[in-house]
Amino acid sequence: MGLPHLVIVGADKGGVGKTVVARTVLDYFKAQGVEARAIDTQMPEGNLKRFHPDVTEVIDLSSSDGQIKVFDALPSSPVTVIDIQAGLLTPTLTLLSEIGLLAMVEDGKMNVTVMHVVGSTVQSLSEIEGAAKIITGSRHFIVKNHTNDAAFFAGLNVSTDALKIGTALIDIPKLDERATEYVEAAATSFANYAKTGDSFTMRGKVGFWEKGVFAQYDAAKLHIV
Repeated sequence: MGLPHLVIVGADKGGVGKTVVARTVLDYFKAQGVEARAIDTQMPEGNLKRFHPDVTEVIDLSSSDGQIKVFDALPSSPVTVIDIQAGLLTPTLTLLSEIGLLAMVEDGKMNVTVMHVVGSTVQSLSEIEGAAKIITGSRHFIVKNHTNDAAFFAGLNVSTDALKIGTALIDIPKLDERATEYVEAAATSFANYAKTGDSFTMRGKVGFWEKGVFAQYDAAKLHIV
């Protein structure tokens, strides 16, 4: 993998499926033979840790002690995935700039990929430009996660230019609602459910869906930094 790779999954708006994306990212790197370290910033009990307990630590990223635990330890793992609590994306990116971590990207000492999960509202479009100004030099993936049947920016001409700001656009298809319920009840990773889940039908649906997600990550070259 080369240099330490920090993958930030977040948005300033809540309810856009950030943790689902983080879960698939962890499965993706594991499929690449990389055991990524995961940070769940949803205090006090994170949702990501419920599905990936072996690699996830719940940390308050708004505190200096939490920031030390996360960022000082980046060189110890080839990949660190942070599931950012709603509303903390911009403050976190600003922090990375202030402590010099983003400058390390420009100096070739660190890789940072921001997976910016957007909702289907104009508010999400305004987030993109603001984040892009902070993370110049880092990869900025715009992620449309179809958690429901809502159309993304239908009829909004401004959306095309906003979505082009990112390094790549990742379009995650909707997972069957019943399959989602089965994985939630099992409290395990998508990849593990696809192998060992209690329903043959749902195992197939989850596995097929995640293969499609991985194809999106391959196309965006998430694993190549």
